Amino acid sequence: MVYGGAGGSRALSVSPRRITEIVRSPRGVNTILALSVEGDLDAEQVMIHDYQLHPLDHSVLHADFVRVDLERESEWQVPVHLEGESVGVKRGGNLDFVSRTLAVSCLPHDIPERLPLSIADLDYGDTVRAGQIELPGSLVLATAPEVVVVQVSAPKVSAEAPEDSEEAAVAGETPEETAAE
Repeated sequence: MVYGGAGGSRALSVSPRRITEIVRSPRGVNTILALSVEGDLDAEQVMIHDYQLHPLDHSVLHADFVRVDLERESEWQVPVHLEGESVGVKRGGNLDFVSRTLAVSCLPHDIPERLPLSIADLDYGDTVRAGQIELPGSLVLATAPEVVVVQVSAPKVSAEAPEDSEEAAVAGETPEETAAE
């Protein structure tokens, strides 16, 4: 199905293999396509708006296309790509990747493949919010700036102490003194 713009809705058939290639390409669903329909003189500029996959073999079952006005800014979803390894994760912390895409506003040809985010300096308790991510070129953030993108938390520590340490504490010895015996 193709819809949007002045052309109205129209059912069409497209090779599922071609849809799979587009979805798996670096730009993914943000790829602008020239759609030529048999019998029409002009190709239309479209993007994949939505698609459905078979639950078992992940083949494409259905795809919807939306017409794109190349001269009009619109809102697009762009994936966030984490770069590096967090200091906090190296020390045993947990990384929570909360928002994997951000909405941005720009012209269709300005949509980036992804938004890089360096996490190398993140330690326990650090959080990166949407408004803290540098956007390239003419992109404008459309996601609320306070939305959490990624955060690092300290590892969970068990509230129970090992039995050897408890026995040593009761006897008034340190765990090192107990181990030396």
